[in-house]
Amino acid sequence: MAKLEPQKGSLWHAYRRKWATERKHHPDVDVAEAGGWKTIETLKTAYQQADPETMLRVVLEAGELREAQ
Repeated sequence: MAKLEPQKGSLWHAYRRKWATERKHHPDVDVAEAGGWKTIETLKTAYQQADPETMLRVVLEAGELREAQ
């Protein structure tokens, strides 16, 4: 294994949450497969978390507005 000590009260979940959160910008299906999650729903609801850097990018990065068709 990676020779990491389990976090008190969380076993390996803290490391898996960090790993999943750092990969939010990759396709969900690839992150779930690489991380060993059986469903994307589990990855997104239990492991990926909001983080300050990504939230700031969401606020500051303007998308192109288009007229409705």
